[in-house]
Amino acid sequence: MKRSATIPSPSDAVLVKLASIAVHAEELLAPDQPTGKVRVGLTKIKNNRRRTMEDLLLLLADPDVRTYLTEMERLGVLQPKA
Repeated sequence: MKRSATIPSPSDAVLVKLASIAVHAEELLAPDQPTGKVRVGLTKIKNNRRRTMEDLLLLLADPDVRTYLTEMERLGVLQPKA
């Protein structure tokens, strides 16, 4: 990773969307039965995960987020997709 360029600051809108992406990713990776939650059926878990994945994909497809991530890749801060 090269560090010659200054890392651009995201706009407030992009920053909020990136934070939302992080929250949705955490929801997808969380165990099915976190402590303190009532047990639910498998169908409900699958539906919740599907909705979370849809939300995540919409945020990742946002033009402002794409532009910012592309700029970060161009600067060498993020690794390009394989």
